Amino acid sequence: MSSAVFIAVILAAFLHAVWNAMVKNMKDKYLGMSGIVLGHLPASIVVIFLTPIPAPESIPFIILSAIIHNGYQWFLLNSYKFGDYTKVYPVARGAAPILVTIISLFFLGTVLSNFEILGIFTISIY
Repeated sequence: MSSAVFIAVILAAFLHAVWNAMVKNMKDKYLGMSGIVLGHLPASIVVIFLTPIPAPESIPFIILSAIIHNGYQWFLLNSYKFGDYTKVYPVARGAAPILVTIISLFFLGTVLSNFEILGIFTISIY
């Protein structure tokens, strides 16, 4: 792994921890989550101008990814009405690998070994 990739991963982990702490400590979860999500906009605009234009074939996947991510954010935010952040967030994060695995197996024809499936469920349960 190159040092640039390592630094990017560590920075992402740090920013994620800060984001989690900010939302956890906010009384108004809607305001906190909205601030975090909208706070990505300035950096996103800079990245758009510094990176090459995506291939036209990837545009539908980018749009679908954005829709799915916004749905995830919306469901996560609404789930805070029913449970504490420390219980809701780990469930939301642990469900994603299982959902992706199920979709990949049943709709995309992906073949996984029993060991790979065990690894996915182990990560999700942890």
